[in-house]
Amino acid sequence: MLALVLLVSGPFASHAFADGADPELDAANRAFTYGNYDEAAGLFQKMILTRGYSAALCFNLANAEAKSGHPGLALLNYERARYLAPNDSDINHNLQLERKAAGLEPNAFRWWQALMLSINWTFWFAMILTGLALILIALIGTASATSLANLLKIPVPTLRRTFKLVLFIFIPLTLLFGFVELSCIGFNNRVEGVIIAPKEATLRISPIDGSESVGIVPEGELVTVEKIHEDYFYIEARDHHFGWVSKKDIEPVIADSFDDKSETPPSP
Repeated sequence: MLALVLLVSGPFASHAFADGADPELDAANRAFTYGNYDEAAGLFQKMILTRGYSAALCFNLANAEAKSGHPGLALLNYERARYLAPNDSDINHNLQLERKAAGLEPNAFRWWQALMLSINWTFWFAMILTGLALILIALIGTASATSLANLLKIPVPTLRRTFKLVLFIFIPLTLLFGFVELSCIGFNNRVEGVIIAPKEATLRISPIDGSESVGIVPEGELVTVEKIHEDYFYIEARDHHFGWVSKKDIEPVIADSFDDKSETPPSP
């Protein structure tokens, strides 16, 4: 794992690589330091293409895009960095600064959203199985309390109370675990994108060039993609307005996630 060193550049906190052992990283950091932000952005993007996505690389690319005056691309990469490291305060700090500079409303993750992104759903599945196993044991034990009491040399009333306690505790807990798991899976499976069109993207009533406009979505806004039809995406904007935007105007937070979303015919 690459070591991260916290630097400050203007109002931006930046995760920079400073071990001097990587010529590509050194070149990108040097370009950023000397104000060659477009060059730095290109170098960070090249590293992402060859090394894969990481919170640190996305964060530094976002900083370079922000300094280059590309708010859409900056916010896209801040969102990617936040997805990979939802609890990182520096990423969220820069994200909020750039959203404010772009004239957008704050969009910080609440504590429960950060928790949803950090939870491994298999852990909750294991908790559900454990709860079900304990409930089954309690049910069997309640039905044969006398035999078990004799075997374990425990008074029957004590054993019955224990099994009833298990039932009263683990039935609601198991339901709660199931709700959390479903919520976690649903939250993590949302397909989100960031508007990268310069200035704004036109929100249309149908996925047809020249169709009626029903509004605009500002550059850099985070939206949820509901379905895809050819070169258009049906999205929900943060103001809860729905409509179609052109494919060229939006990029997914999770790279290539739009490619996995099945094509859906437009609504009549």
